[in-house]
Amino acid sequence: MKRTIVLAATLACIGAGSLAAPAAPKSASANASASAVAAAPWQRQAYVIPHQKFVLQNGLTLIVHTDHSVPVVGVNLWYHVGSRNEKRGKTGFAHLFEHFFFNGSENYPHGFREAMDDLGANNRNGTTNTDRTNFFEDVPVSALERTLYLEADRMGFLGNYISKDMLERERGVVQNEKRQGENQPYGRVHLEKSARMYPYSHPYSWPVIGSMEDLAAASLDDIREWYRTYYGPNNAVISLAGDITPERALELVRKYFESIPPGPPLPRTEAWIPQLERNVRDEMDDHVPQVRIYRSWHAPGWRDSGMVELGMVTDVLANTKSARLNRRLIDEKRLATAVSAGVDASELSSTFDIVVTVRAGVDPALAEKELDAVLAELLDEGPTAAEVARVKASTLASFARSIERLGGFGGRSDVLAESMTYGGAPDAYLQQLDTLSAARPATLKATAAQWLRAPHYTMTVKPFAKVSAAAATLDRKVLPALGEAPDVKFPAMQKATLSNGLQVILLERHSAPIVNVAVAIDAGTAADTPGKAGLASLTLELLNKGTRSGNRTRDAYQISDAFESLGARLFTGTGPDMSLVRLQATSAGLAPSLALLAEAVLAPSFPADEFALAKQRRLAQIAQEKAQPNALALRTLPAILYGTGSSYALPASGFDASVAGLSRDDLAAWHRAWFKPGSTTIVVTGDTTLAQVVPLLEAAFGKWQAGRAPAKSAVAAPAAATAGPAARRIYLIDKPDAQQSTILAGHLSLPPGQPEDLALEPVMQNFGGMATSRLNRNLRLDKHWSYGGTGRMTSVRGPRNFFTLIAVQSDKTRESLIEVDKEIRDIAGKRPIEGEEFTSIMRNMTSRLAGRFETINALESAALETVNLGLPEDYWANYAAGMRALDPPQLAGAAGKFIRPDDVVWLVVGDLRKIEPRIRELGWGEVTVLDNDGKPLR
Repeated sequence: MKRTIVLAATLACIGAGSLAAPAAPKSASANASASAVAAAPWQRQAYVIPHQKFVLQNGLTLIVHTDHSVPVVGVNLWYHVGSRNEKRGKTGFAHLFEHFFFNGSENYPHGFREAMDDLGANNRNGTTNTDRTNFFEDVPVSALERTLYLEADRMGFLGNYISKDMLERERGVVQNEKRQGENQPYGRVHLEKSARMYPYSHPYSWPVIGSMEDLAAASLDDIREWYRTYYGPNNAVISLAGDITPERALELVRKYFESIPPGPPLPRTEAWIPQLERNVRDEMDDHVPQVRIYRSWHAPGWRDSGMVELGMVTDVLANTKSARLNRRLIDEKRLATAVSAGVDASELSSTFDIVVTVRAGVDPALAEKELDAVLAELLDEGPTAAEVARVKASTLASFARSIERLGGFGGRSDVLAESMTYGGAPDAYLQQLDTLSAARPATLKATAAQWLRAPHYTMTVKPFAKVSAAAATLDRKVLPALGEAPDVKFPAMQKATLSNGLQVILLERHSAPIVNVAVAIDAGTAADTPGKAGLASLTLELLNKGTRSGNRTRDAYQISDAFESLGARLFTGTGPDMSLVRLQATSAGLAPSLALLAEAVLAPSFPADEFALAKQRRLAQIAQEKAQPNALALRTLPAILYGTGSSYALPASGFDASVAGLSRDDLAAWHRAWFKPGSTTIVVTGDTTLAQVVPLLEAAFGKWQAGRAPAKSAVAAPAAATAGPAARRIYLIDKPDAQQSTILAGHLSLPPGQPEDLALEPVMQNFGGMATSRLNRNLRLDKHWSYGGTGRMTSVRGPRNFFTLIAVQSDKTRESLIEVDKEIRDIAGKRPIEGEEFTSIMRNMTSRLAGRFETINALESAALETVNLGLPEDYWANYAAGMRALDPPQLAGAAGKFIRPDDVVWLVVGDLRKIEPRIRELGWGEVTVLDNDGKPLR
């Protein structure tokens, strides 16, 4: 499965499609804003990521970017090898080898995941696409040397460590990953698209993950030869960004990498753009709730300026409220519930993709006809100057937000590594920004005509008739020591109160010219009732779809355009206890952005046409949730645990009947009841001060009439729902032909505010919160029955829900249930966390704190959690010290108090023809089969 870029706003700098193993412009203190750049002549220097480049004797390229803002270094290692380097009959090697890289190496045979968890790495993964394999992790500066040692050992000393057992284990994991991707609704589309759009001999014509047959046939000799050929230092770039100097970086990289011999020279095709001789059409039946149309054209590759220009065209066509396809197909013609477009950028060639999800009951031919009409208008007339300006402003603002991060997809280390790998220079991304800045309506019209008047590929996916629910002498056996985890300083939570009683919290961070503003309303989905489930979330969704303030009105398109022109974004969301309206703005554009935010919060008009469309989209969303196994399980279990009398039992999206019965008056009444300044907190994070922002907030929100929302007793609170079902139960939901079974196990636990809450965090992290958790070690790494799962405790004000969610191959459903039950019982007390396991998980919890609050989004989330759960004001300031002070008995006490194995309720979604008889053999209590609405069938 490729990670498709659907927004041109992130450019190609975030990378081509990837398959996973879920900086400040100019400098850390730069203050040029994206909106200022958009309004003024192109200020290229504002987007330069300062760096130094070195090339070692063995050909390894090192790029170093220094930023001392946080004690973290983003490590990003790119190998210029992907599925394009394979050949038919031996596909899937690049991705399979990505998995091998996590299994340990000759001098450190203990596993890379375990090592990263042990040293507290954040934001880490490995991914493979058609053209490259990358590995990245954000590590505390105290662990950088060990990380580089481990990366070097993977590069130079992995081949002889690969064993037949490792091959068999990872082959099983990859096969489950392939099943998991194809088991999702619309999950097989990309496989068909690649095979049909590219000629048989083209290296993009087979899937990155490979075929089941090729994976099964791969031999140990094949794998070792692949490693020797493609993973040498001369075919790699290592990019380090963060709290490191170029001198120290070069010293460490030379120490561990320079003695690794280079691999063979590799011939490399630079471009291969196929051409379709005619339009190609396919149809597919799948277990999906709605018809979906996929339309694709061939496009130029990463280096070509036309790829960037086509990315801008996708944002003219789709992805925002006022984009042409969104407006025509969703709002005006009401033919679709969702539209997206993007350039899936790759090195040899790319594809220009449009996806339309057709509204239920609509003839897909009508939607496709309208798509063709909109596209023809754009090709004939070109985009307007206003459209091009909006795309530029939003793209530059998105890029600024992306490079706030040091590592991960789109972070500074990633941008530099990708530019070096694909563009031949660390700053090649600037050429793409140059192209963006220079683009004019005529330019985009010409580029669109060149590529989009060519033959195209169309796939229509239809529901089945019945939809189912160092130096050469370096001793590499010596593991570098880890330094003490760096101290973590959480910004002070500065407070103010506006004249109407509105509370303000500010967390300053001046590393990038961006500001977040979150308006937190003290009511969420728990304010809904069963008959009006979905009301809270639908109200929030429509806040920015129309406003009426005095004599001025704005429709959804005007609101969307106003935010885009400022390089700002508005998001809304609803949790169980709190609703959020979140603004992402630039520093320079903060004042006008706040005015728009206030207009959306205080004066929504809930237009009748937008309300009707929103209801249609919501009903389509509910259908999608019922079609997706994990989402179906997650929307079903709360009602079983909390009981139908609890508002915590209601899915945020609502039910078909409840949504269908909602009126505009319901939304307006909900808004009037709960949107009160005395029950609202505004959280500001980023590049501003209290002295600067309070007057701006007063100007924007000061006229909001003082008052408080109703007391929480006015809603159906779940306080009485503190115990699980009286007897152990298993619930089953049928998903015919499913390749995997989704297992969801859970029970109600205690509300927050317990003395053991802090100790519970490492318990849950060790149980199911990371790649090497007990749950994943058992079912993914040891037994390879699953691609992975999670175990969590929900974060609500009332009784929390302990749950475990994992998808497993169908023929191992019964066995997996037994193993999950074992892991729950073990963590609850049978096998407490102690000894080396305790040392490792606590090192993970304390060391990863260095990167936990790297971004203003993370600071915002922490502040909002403080508001939502009523945490002490100094909670986060004292968090690190409190975590370091925990001991094994405290973890054992927390696990025993919060996790009760005998109260667990089991919910399994899968093909009941295959799995039901063996599940019943377990004898775990009453077995009930539910429909997709959670109602008993038998």
